[in-house]
Amino acid sequence: MSSRAFRSLALRHALRRLVRPHAPRLWLGAALGGGAFALATLPVAIVPAVFVGLLGYAWLLSRAARPSQAFALGWLWGTVAGAIGMRFVPAVIVRFTALGWPAAALAHVGLAAAQGIPWGLGAALAVAVRGRTRAPLELATALATMLATSLPGVIVWTPAGLVSPWPLLVQTADTLGERGLSALFAALMAALLRGLDAAVAGDPARRRVARQTFAAVAISVALIVVHGVVSVTRWSARGQETARIALVTTGVDPTLRWEPVNWPRLLAELRRETAIAETAGVDLTIWPEAAYPYAMRHDTRAMPRGQREIIGGAIAGPVLFGFLAAVTIEHPTAPGAPHDLYNSATVVRPDRSLSTIYDKVELLAFGESIPFGEQIHWLRRTFQRGGGLRPGSAPRRIDVERAAGPALHLGVLNCYEDTLTSYGRRVAKSLAPNLLVNVTNDAWFAGTLAPELHLRLSALRAVELRRDLVRSVNLGPSAWIDAAGQVRAVKRTTAPDFLIVTPTLRDTPPTLYASAGDLPTWLLLLTVACGFHLRKPRCPKPR
Repeated sequence: MSSRAFRSLALRHALRRLVRPHAPRLWLGAALGGGAFALATLPVAIVPAVFVGLLGYAWLLSRAARPSQAFALGWLWGTVAGAIGMRFVPAVIVRFTALGWPAAALAHVGLAAAQGIPWGLGAALAVAVRGRTRAPLELATALATMLATSLPGVIVWTPAGLVSPWPLLVQTADTLGERGLSALFAALMAALLRGLDAAVAGDPARRRVARQTFAAVAISVALIVVHGVVSVTRWSARGQETARIALVTTGVDPTLRWEPVNWPRLLAELRRETAIAETAGVDLTIWPEAAYPYAMRHDTRAMPRGQREIIGGAIAGPVLFGFLAAVTIEHPTAPGAPHDLYNSATVVRPDRSLSTIYDKVELLAFGESIPFGEQIHWLRRTFQRGGGLRPGSAPRRIDVERAAGPALHLGVLNCYEDTLTSYGRRVAKSLAPNLLVNVTNDAWFAGTLAPELHLRLSALRAVELRRDLVRSVNLGPSAWIDAAGQVRAVKRTTAPDFLIVTPTLRDTPPTLYASAGDLPTWLLLLTVACGFHLRKPRCPKPR
């Protein structure tokens, strides 16, 4: 037999092993489970669909025969969930690139397929662990979910993030974090599945096991809810030290921002809303990401006067604003000048001086940076309008002194940085802020579900770090989220406007999750898995 024929035979044999007689039912279950999970996204927003989807994921892990089959099923589950949950992607691609709808749809499928890989790897890990250690399904499903939510992706959304509209269920995030909480939800759904399997069996002993399992799940959920009630009561209580902050939004389409002829009008609208907000008495006004239309040199330490000024006239300040900071060029908005800009934020004080400048560290792939753009020039040409920024070196705290009351120590999360659990920990540990600030330009996704999804995911940062979070968003929901993860105030508008909020300034010690991150959860899961491996009965060696 030739080597080519042998490889063909081996491939067919592998496919036959993967697609077993019951495989069609498994593929259908994977697709339905991923689709159900995606129903938790807007506009449907059925929060219990998260748990139905996780139940389907656990079902796949319990039925898969081998890690290879589990990978394929988990990948399909994640791909369907991503394709439905991120259905806004093709419209964004068509709007801001030269690609048409067919290419945009193909890119969307490719992105969803890539985002499904972590769920496939998690499923393969779960089946491998079960085969080697005889670990229960609950532990394997928790490990799979922990791995899937820990791996990087372009747009990362998790079970815990989708459950954030129900704050009572996410209060353990200050200990477990977003990923650990997602793993806990997955483990509970795996236990529920095990109880359902036992309940449908005709054996009375199995039915007794089912009743015990259902009782354990019910008790676990009750404990989560009780803990949630206690935590929400504690962390939503108003502290003695608060601040009055105006969140200004402009309702500016990104295409207007590209044309210099529009810049004076955009700045005038921002200043008008700021002046009106200051008449109500505020400690700080916050503008969205890159709202200041003119680029400034990165080494600027004072605000320009005249047509480009922010402070002056009816505006006393201080104002925190997002802008593009140029490194070496005079006209940094020119199309031929990539990689010479930072996406920055700073505060202009009443004396026109600028505070510490924070440069965004985590750039959005295909939005602010082009992966492999230096090697594949087509990617750079196609997506150059939204890409080519430099990442900042580290988070920087911005301090704002107040005449009455303690200073504001602001931890700025620029754009989608407030969806990144690891970066939130980094800000909390290195800066010790008493208030979290998010400046965002969601105009790229205006008219889609992405801005609302962004708001949901950001709520977990407030719970994980136990800090109030204020968000100033262009063409998206500006909001105040308290340290319990509750949205206390929100404004959705497409016109220039502002929202005044009064968040609590908190100087409490870092939470367990802020200090240790996901390491304790990983160690716990792996230690329990090793314990099951050591307990596994050994077959006697033949004489």
